Amino acid sequence: MKVQRVWAADICRDGGSYSVCFDSDDGHWYELFLKTRAFMGSGPTHEPPVIYRGSANDHNAVRSLSWQEAKAFLASMSFEGNRFEELRRIIDAEGGAIGNPSVE
Repeated sequence: MKVQRVWAADICRDGGSYSVCFDSDDGHWYELFLKTRAFMGSGPTHEPPVIYRGSANDHNAVRSLSWQEAKAFLASMSFEGNRFEELRRIIDAEGGAIGNPSVE
């Protein structure tokens, strides 16, 4: 899967999950999703990334990524916006805390 265009990056209304939506070279759009663990107590703040065909809400997971795979995958993307950079920092920290998200 090759990313053609990133068109959205945001924090979700569940209290801290992040997503990046992108078009792929196969003609479909996908969502890279980091599910929050913020309300689960100790441990990382986010679960490892999962790529969904279409929205994560459709539950059509096509690939689960390790943190290392996610770092390499994100290296192929660029997008202007605070949420994208926050997501990148979470992945760099392998699901760890990044401090307070910015207000966008």
